[in-house]
Amino acid sequence: MKSSRQAVHVLDRAYSAEAPFRTLWLWLECSRARGLGMLAVFTLKRLPAMLLPLLTGLLIDAVSEEPSTWLRYWPLIAGQFILMSANIPLNTLFVSQLSQLTRRLENRLRRALTTRLQHLSIPYYDNAATGELQAKVLRDVEQVQHLAQHVISSGFMVLTTLTIILGVTLAKQPAILGVYMIFIPVMIYVTRKFRARMRMENRAFRQQLESMNSEVTQMIDMIPVSRAHGIEEEAVRRVEDEINVVGETGIRLDRINALFQACNFMTLQIFNFLLVLVMLGMASKGWISIGDVVVFMSLFNQMFMQINTIMNLYPQLAKGMESVRSIGEILECPDLELNQGKTIVSGVAGEIEFQNVSYQYREMDRPAVEEVTLHIPAGKSVAVVGPSGGGKSTLLRLTIGFRRPTSGRILLDGADMNTVDMRSWRRFISVVPQESIFFEGTIRENILFGADTVNEVEFQHILDAANVREFVDALPEGLDARIGESGALLSGGQRQRLAIARALVRDPRVIVLDEPTSALDVVSEKLVQDAIEKLIKGRTTLIVAHRLSTIRNVDQVVVMKNGRIVETGTYEELAARPDSEFRRMKDLQK
Repeated sequence: MKSSRQAVHVLDRAYSAEAPFRTLWLWLECSRARGLGMLAVFTLKRLPAMLLPLLTGLLIDAVSEEPSTWLRYWPLIAGQFILMSANIPLNTLFVSQLSQLTRRLENRLRRALTTRLQHLSIPYYDNAATGELQAKVLRDVEQVQHLAQHVISSGFMVLTTLTIILGVTLAKQPAILGVYMIFIPVMIYVTRKFRARMRMENRAFRQQLESMNSEVTQMIDMIPVSRAHGIEEEAVRRVEDEINVVGETGIRLDRINALFQACNFMTLQIFNFLLVLVMLGMASKGWISIGDVVVFMSLFNQMFMQINTIMNLYPQLAKGMESVRSIGEILECPDLELNQGKTIVSGVAGEIEFQNVSYQYREMDRPAVEEVTLHIPAGKSVAVVGPSGGGKSTLLRLTIGFRRPTSGRILLDGADMNTVDMRSWRRFISVVPQESIFFEGTIRENILFGADTVNEVEFQHILDAANVREFVDALPEGLDARIGESGALLSGGQRQRLAIARALVRDPRVIVLDEPTSALDVVSEKLVQDAIEKLIKGRTTLIVAHRLSTIRNVDQVVVMKNGRIVETGTYEELAARPDSEFRRMKDLQK
């Protein structure tokens, strides 16, 4: 069974924006033997409907010659009943085969997309809306699954119908094939005439849907804010604007689809009537029998019905093709964190060194971090302080590898970060952000996320070290209590202690803390601070803090301002300097 990384590589390699149908076929991974087997089952289940006009024409001609002679064809009649009865098991078998094929495609695409999303670089998400990405993983994959079902079933239908009709026509009256030579190019012309416009409208509709999904997601996330400030109507208005745009785009799409279907219907009806006149003319001259007229008209009606169904299905196919392109936007996105071929880390001492590092965000006109040189020995703790916008959080992101220096370099245990497989290095670090992120599950599940091998004795010790037991024991369900979406059922202090427990359970060598006590009350801050001191003991630690009282015990304090390091020293050294930036900040917090 392919791993997720292998699956995304195969799907990525198969994708071509210029050939969506070929892409779909490669994604299906349908072997020739499997495809021929499905075609055989479909042909058998379809056979009674195709043979019925031939049998009917034969019986009509027999009755026309001698009324009683049709009875000698009873074996063919009995065979027709048997074939019609076999449709139930054959149709069930075909649908089962088709479902297995397309549902596997659906699963592979979702696994590939989620894997790709995990490997895209962090800067990619600066401009990527969550709702749009959700729409690709959920709605677009579903559209592609439906597209695959329609393409296979409709393709088989057309293939078997045209094969039998062309075979019968060629055997009975080859001259009628000339009518087809007029009909086919006209239908191709009609389709091409509308294809570009329908593709454009489907793309616009898909993009507007993604934008609306994003706006709805943001509205739900912002409900506490909009409710707290009494601006519910403004929040609704923003979503309504997106809904209205989607509605208008949908109306334009429906209009072009309706015009396309009307043109198809008109063309099919004209050719159907033309064939009636041709058949009548041939019958009047004795070139074909009355039975042949019935045969041809029945077969032609079936052909027209299938072609009309497919042509009316084209708008759905266009929508599915747009979903293929939408998924391709993720699969072919080059903005990846590239780790392939780099050194895999099997152990970490924890030494970190910044050498003249600068970093500038694309949308900013000046560097967020500029010419930073800093050495953090293994096992030592460094606190980074300074005014907002000074570059502290960017420094943390550079340490984790979420951002890469635009100049200078970062050494991890003496190795350039750009030569290290950062996925393997991050297995030895833990990050506790200012606003910790949790999933809707139990306390135990959130703490053990990604670390299921921890034994119960170690786990209980971690609960004590992180001061989690203080509130867990008071809950009726204890560790099995559910915390709500994003930990909504816990207080800020409880969430931070849970985050520290989750960091401890990994037994990291490097700890990164981003203002972990900035939004806590005094009691919660004390509990979290005690847990942090246990967490960082003996580990390399980089901590961003606004409350200077929480960093008294770190080995070194770094003061940043306007992206640069302006002061370094111990807490006592910097506090003792009357003209230092650190002393000024400390005095403001008294």
